[in-house]
Amino acid sequence: MRKMKGLEPIVAAILLIVVAVIGAILIYLWFSGFVTRGASQAEQLAAGAEKLKIEAASLDSSVNPPQAVLYVRNLGGVNATISTGYLLLPGTLSVHCINQTITTQDGDAEVGANSLESVTIQFEAGCTVTGGQDYVVKIVTERGTEFAVTVTAS
Repeated sequence: MRKMKGLEPIVAAILLIVVAVIGAILIYLWFSGFVTRGASQAEQLAAGAEKLKIEAASLDSSVNPPQAVLYVRNLGGVNATISTGYLLLPGTLSVHCINQTITTQDGDAEVGANSLESVTIQFEAGCTVTGGQDYVVKIVTERGTEFAVTVTAS
């Protein structure tokens, strides 16, 4: 009796051909610049995002109302305007104080693209800060991006 051959060798051969064709297409796209062009477009989109870094911070409890001074570096390609400043207790989401005024050394609340600015946050009247206690200073930009730093009140 003759032994019948199954379809398995045919299916295996077709799968190998499909994998080889897909690999060849991917290599062609890579070398033609399609993949790298897509990556550079993503980098351009990310360049319009706000990227702030709070490099140093202090919280002065000796003045009434208290004030925080933040040194904010804008790593992004666009100006960032700080609209709100919060003072939180560490480990909580409840607001301890909210800002009354926010100013930079230029007199506005804007941190220029690719620059370092000193940002002063004057908190509202009635806000009490205890020296030696940790607080979280959180800033929010007009675009809604949030940045926070933990600082010990002096």
